[in-house]
Amino acid sequence: GRGGGRRRRGRRGGRRRQGGGRRERGRRRRRHGEAGGGGGGGRRGSGSVEAALEGVCYGLSDAVRPLLLRQASVDSLCDIVAVLDSEALAEAVRTRAGGGTVAAAGAAMQRLLTRLLGDARERLTFRLQACVRDQIRQYSHAAPAARASLRLISGDERGGGGEGSAPGRRWYPTVELGLDLLGKAYASLPRRVFDGLSQEVLEACTASLLAAARDLPDGGSSLDASLLLVSQLLVLREQIAPFDGAFAVTTKALDFSTTRAMIRQLAGARGSLSAVGAVVGLLQRAAPAVVESQSDAKGSLERELKRACEAFIADATTPVTRPLLALLP
Repeated sequence: GRGGGRRRRGRRGGRRRQGGGRRERGRRRRRHGEAGGGGGGGRRGSGSVEAALEGVCYGLSDAVRPLLLRQASVDSLCDIVAVLDSEALAEAVRTRAGGGTVAAAGAAMQRLLTRLLGDARERLTFRLQACVRDQIRQYSHAAPAARASLRLISGDERGGGGEGSAPGRRWYPTVELGLDLLGKAYASLPRRVFDGLSQEVLEACTASLLAAARDLPDGGSSLDASLLLVSQLLVLREQIAPFDGAFAVTTKALDFSTTRAMIRQLAGARGSLSAVGAVVGLLQRAAPAVVESQSDAKGSLERELKRACEAFIADATTPVTRPLLALLP
């Protein structure tokens, strides 16, 4: 009887120890569960904050983007690009380096500002191209302002400007506008975009000067025309040097002339060729060729400057050498 009682008391003690162990393990699991639940709640809270910030940024983008795309002033667009790139975007990057909700806000703002910066640069590129088309390529050299500028430049270069003449640089209006556009594009656009745009601006300025030399007012002589070209082309060459650009663009296109000829040949011989043979022949012999073409505005400027210098030398020396030629036997 005493042995049975001891065994029953041992079993009850073992059950109590097991129950205590289970309770301790339960308490530990509850503590871990509360900690894990807190972390999950933190993650869910962070995700909800990011989603809310994304919604605010999208709403801000929808409100600002139409105003940006309607902006027509090149100066205003350059200011917008400068503020977004050097101030707002840099501040968003610094904010993103922090932690917690502040970092999420910085990331959302960085994505928004990057989109707005791309839109601003695209709009600026479009407006610069429109200025080149409307104010340089379509410039009226017969307008009173253009004629006055030509007379001023020609008289100044030939020594017509005396002591009472107004000081300052003598640049043709299209040259001055083109250099101003290049300066704004260089400071606001990526290098790849600037290279293409600079070639277009330089090409338009060179063509404008050639047209101005042909349309000199008041019956200007060929000496005046060549002197105008030499002076203004030299200004262009000197002023574009700091931009350190190639001013050349290489374009690639597909030449389908062999493809068209092969299709005509197959169409004429469709009775003697199978469908499979026609397709094989078309693939083997009618592949379009890749044609590369390069437009070098700087090289074109150098060639026109060389021609203008040769014409100026010829125009300046001909009145002196013509009487001497009569004395030769």
